[in-house]
Amino acid sequence: MKSKFNVFLLSFAHLTHDIYTSFLAPVLPLLIQKLGISVTEASLLDVVRRIPALFNPYLGLLVSKKDLRIFTILTPVSTAVFMSLIGIAPNYIILLILLFLAGISAQIFHIATPGIVKEVTPKMGFGMSMFMVGGELARTIAPLIATAAISIWGLGGLLKTVFFAFFASAFLWWKLKDIKGNFKPKTKQKANFKIFIEYKKFFLIISGFIFFQSFAKIFFAFYLPLFLTHTGESLNKANISLSFFQFFAILGTFLAGNIGDRLGYKKTLIISTLIAIFSMPLFIYFHLIYLPLILLGLSLFSTGPVMLSIIHHQKNSTALNGVYMMLAFLIPAIVTFLIGVFSDLIGLERVGILSFMFLIISLIFAYKIKR
Repeated sequence: MKSKFNVFLLSFAHLTHDIYTSFLAPVLPLLIQKLGISVTEASLLDVVRRIPALFNPYLGLLVSKKDLRIFTILTPVSTAVFMSLIGIAPNYIILLILLFLAGISAQIFHIATPGIVKEVTPKMGFGMSMFMVGGELARTIAPLIATAAISIWGLGGLLKTVFFAFFASAFLWWKLKDIKGNFKPKTKQKANFKIFIEYKKFFLIISGFIFFQSFAKIFFAFYLPLFLTHTGESLNKANISLSFFQFFAILGTFLAGNIGDRLGYKKTLIISTLIAIFSMPLFIYFHLIYLPLILLGLSLFSTGPVMLSIIHHQKNSTALNGVYMMLAFLIPAIVTFLIGVFSDLIGLERVGILSFMFLIISLIFAYKIKR
């Protein structure tokens, strides 16, 4: 049943789920201090959380055989449990295991739920934008929730936030069970290797775009609290800055799909990349904080709903989305690790300069992307 309310409901599901997956960045400085790990080892935490993206093509085929609503309802709880336990992890190995399990749950959610959005949205760009808005809003709220929980109860206080995920899943079951739609695709989805071969040029181009843009995106979305605390700012101010950045990422995510429906998806990608290229030197070279964070939030995160809109205009969209999600999660994981390694070698500030240079290169791939 196509309605805006159902789109908002799925955006709420994304919000609930991604609040917990977003706990890692704001608590990263404390985890480094507690476990005595380097920035490179800290970067591996996010890499391990994203490793399950390697299984996305197979998960996409598996998910497409079931009622997609099941995964949307259950995964917020499973992800919440694993991510909330990271605060009490006794050592680095246990922490890695928890993040890996959370990563599996997160991949299933992000493969299944866009398929439901496709069925219920009046317009593809609008639906994907609203769905992505839920994720960006989660990344805005999560640093504030994590900071509040830690301030009151310490790192172990993250576990006390799990009750919200159980409430949200119960609410989703109540609302989603009566929605009518083709939530178990009847058409046979192609195997992942056939999908990749058929769309190989497209996947190679978007892989280049994702890789070079991810340096800037991850520098701000994951390493911003660490960067600001290294430059002398308090953890509270660093996490507030992260929430500020993510707030404008919400606006960028919301506007991108709607603009893409009217202006065209390729033009939207190019314009957003140009805005980011203009904005990043304000932060890196001129040491401004809030103005560049506004512009970067608006631009860097506008590509997600545009890409999803392109994917879900194709045949075999569920399996195709599995391959895309594999790239969208795996490539940033590699970049996250590279930033950690480079940070230990040359420092985070120089990594910021490198990220700016790579952002310029990503513009070339944006020009080559076609629907």
